[in-house]
Amino acid sequence: IVDFEEIGWGSWIVYPKRYNAYRCEGLCPTPVDETFSPTNHAYMQSLLKLYHPNRVECPSCVPVKMSPLSMLYYENGEVVLRHHEDM
Repeated sequence: IVDFEEIGWGSWIVYPKRYNAYRCEGLCPTPVDETFSPTNHAYMQSLLKLYHPNRVECPSCVPVKMSPLSMLYYENGEVVLRHHEDM
């Protein structure tokens, strides 16, 4: 959860006061397959993890789909409503 008050933005963000940015969790398949749309680097890292498990970490996951977030906040002394994509 991103809490705007905790990160010092509470004085200018009216709404939402916080939002769930989620995070990746779960087991890392080795080797990573195409269902994860891996980068070449992630694929090579997963192969190295398969053959030399103590030499590298699992590849990091990244979001493949994000949603917009509507926010109400102060900008130049006025309250504005903005829709931020890919949050």
